[in-house]
Amino acid sequence: MSPVIGITCKTETAITDYTDAIVEFGGEPRVLVSRPDRIPKGIPKIDGLLLPGGGDLDPRHYDEPRYHVNGISKIKGVSQSRDALELDLCQKALAADIPVFGICRGIQVMSVATGGSLYQDIHTQLKNCLLHKDEESIYDARHSIKIQPNSCLSGLTDSYITEVNSAHHQALKVIGAGFVVTAQSEDGIIEAIESPSHRFAIGVQYHPERMLQRPELRGHGHKLFEAFIHAASQSGRTR
Repeated sequence: MSPVIGITCKTETAITDYTDAIVEFGGEPRVLVSRPDRIPKGIPKIDGLLLPGGGDLDPRHYDEPRYHVNGISKIKGVSQSRDALELDLCQKALAADIPVFGICRGIQVMSVATGGSLYQDIHTQLKNCLLHKDEESIYDARHSIKIQPNSCLSGLTDSYITEVNSAHHQALKVIGAGFVVTAQSEDGIIEAIESPSHRFAIGVQYHPERMLQRPELRGHGHKLFEAFIHAASQSGRTR
């Protein structure tokens, strides 16, 4: 029986890469669309939770005002209903030890849901920042990351230094309770976190679902999704 993977979104139109990846590695996607003022009272019948990329979290969730440059807010694409859904589901899934995989925005949700905070715009708030999002190209930026030895991520990917794709303008500032940093880029940006006390709780700042479409990056993305689906298959929530 295929593990059911809950995947959160504002609309179903922008998550094809994620659902395709779930299916490719043996999972059954269950799309969880956010609704205004409507948060599930319990945990849906899922074996794993995938928190995908998307717009920015409202900084009120980590007790900060919106960051402005020259009077213009750097916060983009906030969805209050999606924030509410994902923060709530992430907390519940972690409490129940349901496997959680966060991608780009998803790693930020995982950290904020457990008390962390974000840099609202790394390219204006931090000095000597690498290009993490290429605004002039339709393609992801690319850079290397250094993975911590003896981490779950290094064990899954069999690597310590590797290249990843990148399409974000925010990043973790203070990590949430219970998580440890397991990868960073050369400029110090946090690229991955994981929870040692959970069976599978990994967040990455890059996009492994799009890595699957690039032969030179596919191996890394393959191993992450394979491990996530395997962990979810052991969950037993829907069996």
